Amino acid sequence: MEKPNYYSIIPASIRYDNGLTPNAKLLYAEITSLLQMNGICFASNKYFSELYGKNKVTISRWIKVLKERCYISVNYTYKEGGNEIANRYIQIC
Repeated sequence: MEKPNYYSIIPASIRYDNGLTPNAKLLYAEITSLLQMNGICFASNKYFSELYGKNKVTISRWIKVLKERCYISVNYTYKEGGNEIANRYIQIC
């Protein structure tokens, strides 16, 4: 996988939050760098998994803690007529 070539910034509130693992902080920075002009990150757990060489369960855990600590919000759209997720939208809180 080709590695992205852009900058990320991690705010002090994230850097000094002892409730976050260093990798969750890194994931936050990655999410912020992937925000579209509309403030939404569409990247999948598979994308993050391949980028960082971690399994998707680990990525899910990092996203969950960022969400629980109100650093990100996650919304979904579902495929018509079911519970299968069509799209995930990650935004910074």
